[in-house]
Amino acid sequence: MKTTVFTFVLGLLFFSCMENEDLSALGSEPFPVGNWSNLNYQENGFAMEKVNQLQENTYGYRFLSDGKLIHRANSGWCGTPPIVTTDYEGRWEKDGDILKVNVPFWGGTHVQEWKITSTSGNTLQVEVISEDRQMDGNS
Repeated sequence: MKTTVFTFVLGLLFFSCMENEDLSALGSEPFPVGNWSNLNYQENGFAMEKVNQLQENTYGYRFLSDGKLIHRANSGWCGTPPIVTTDYEGRWEKDGDILKVNVPFWGGTHVQEWKITSTSGNTLQVEVISEDRQMDGNS
């Protein structure tokens, strides 16, 4: 009987120390700080994976803790492979489960609001709830 109670208490202690799989489980930094890539576009948004670093000529985002955002995207209007990417520097802010991103691109500025709909391991599911593209006059 003592062994069963000891095993039960040990198991309870072990499981009570486990982290819940939520936004804080995506890394040691505050969410969404870090590098996000391997984008998988869907009907109302996209999924992305937390990575150690952004690979050259791949799409992705680097969220810095000071609100700075690096968006790696096409360097120009042509989308025919091979794709060449550029890092565009913008800003981000978080309000609850809403992320607001404001970042330039080759033709102007892109402003979006994302709703974080789910997380699983190092994967994040995003629904784009609003977006606005402001085109430069010389594009």
